[in-house]
Amino acid sequence: MPFTPVMLKPIMQSGLSGLNAASQSFDRDAAQIAQLDATTSEPTAAATVRISPEARTVGGADADADTSLEGAMVDSRIAKYSFMANIKTLQTGDEMADELTKLGQKS
Repeated sequence: MPFTPVMLKPIMQSGLSGLNAASQSFDRDAAQIAQLDATTSEPTAAATVRISPEARTVGGADADADTSLEGAMVDSRIAKYSFMANIKTLQTGDEMADELTKLGQKS
């Protein structure tokens, strides 16, 4: 079967969609951090982290309505790693396209 760019379209669409979602999540978290930064955490709360409603929903837990600076920072770190994973998906898709092109030229 000859290589066609259509074969890699789902990989690239998945990577781009993930980048978009991670970027939106990071923007939302950054705004929340900026808003909550004015308030300081309680000394007893420093050893705990509250997870955002979005993260709880993804993890299967019930969404908690209250938010914290710590939770927003954790969410921004999750968005960072999601962004990095989706960049790697795009890089892998690009490498696959290069290899498939090379294989197509040999035949």
